[in-house]
Amino acid sequence: MSDVLFRFDVDAAAEAVLDAVKTGDGIKGFWTSRADVPEQVGETLKLGFAIAPAPFDLRLERSDERTVIWRTESFPPHWVGTTVRWDVEPRDGGSTVRFRHAAFAGAGEAARVADTWGQSIVWPKESAETGRSNPVFS
Repeated sequence: MSDVLFRFDVDAAAEAVLDAVKTGDGIKGFWTSRADVPEQVGETLKLGFAIAPAPFDLRLERSDERTVIWRTESFPPHWVGTTVRWDVEPRDGGSTVRFRHAAFAGAGEAARVADTWGQSIVWPKESAETGRSNPVFS
């Protein structure tokens, strides 16, 4: 199994980063305006993208004051069974994020996803730092 890992600093409080990745307003503010975001662990996050034939469906596995974990259920197919984890720790002047998209079947698929995440990992960072809503997908 292969994982995608990123670590980056954000010039915003940990709470602002966590709000960006676990609330409806947060996800709609940086990722896609078509988001149905659960509040309870065990419910499914649905993300719509004009370029995708179906919504991404990510089951909320954990959501607390430091960590958010999603597990892909059925779409996109190459993500099924993988987990997306955001660990956010406070630091002087902001927070540090450790991101992991884990359990890809092979290194090739992980590399393709790493390229996409590498381009998009700045979205929640910018959203938390500026407080502005600017979803990449509508």
